[in-house]
Amino acid sequence: MSDYDPSALVAQCESILADGEISGEELYRLAEWLNDHKEACYEWPGNLLVQPLQDAWSDGKINKTEMRRIGRLLVRIQKEWAKSQSEIERDEAAALVMGILDDFNFQEARLPDVPFDARIRSHSDRLVSYEVNLSGPSCSCPDWLSHRRILPAGHLSRCCKHILDAYCLVQPDGGWPGWLGGFFETEYLPHPEQEWKVIFVSRSPVLISSAPTGWANVFVKISGEFERFGYSIGEDRWSYMMAPPGQRQIVKELHQLCGIPPKIFR
Repeated sequence: MSDYDPSALVAQCESILADGEISGEELYRLAEWLNDHKEACYEWPGNLLVQPLQDAWSDGKINKTEMRRIGRLLVRIQKEWAKSQSEIERDEAAALVMGILDDFNFQEARLPDVPFDARIRSHSDRLVSYEVNLSGPSCSCPDWLSHRRILPAGHLSRCCKHILDAYCLVQPDGGWPGWLGGFFETEYLPHPEQEWKVIFVSRSPVLISSAPTGWANVFVKISGEFERFGYSIGEDRWSYMMAPPGQRQIVKELHQLCGIPPKIFR
């Protein structure tokens, strides 16, 4: 087994995903990081990134479709890293979750209450682990203790990285149903001040958030799966210029949630 530690590269991937929109400059810096760390190109996850980055930059520029594709790869890397770092019994937890979801109300933006404890390793230091309890949920990490513990039980923004890791690791067979799948499986880290709401667009549930950082998040079902879209409240635009179905109603609801009248409705 290789002694290579991928945590530094995983941290690079996480920093790119942190602000909700990937830029060509960020991916260029990622390519430069790999150029400066040749050994990472032959180990996971660098070996997954080299070819897509080379293909994207082969014509000297990178387009929105390529950025979105690489973004999904970065999310998959995050998920695989989280799974590899966990010490919990996933099968036992997944069976427990199935019973809980039978009575879960998908019309409310709330987290499922799972009475399960886990030790989740730090993303940046594999020698450090945190205690996570999915009933609440709660975590012993500095982020949760400093910024999230005051939020009410079940609030989506109680999720730190380690809580998201734990929810992904206990997902039932077939993945989390409904908008939970979009929220958990994209490994999106909510801002502690972010509020959430479930709305219905053409009778289909859509999970939306407020925008304390300027960017709101929207989880919409596309081809049977929930995908995340970013919307800039201040600039009235969608990230990557990619809008979801029902965007007019969604934009109106987003601005109402944020308490800011949208330009197109003024």
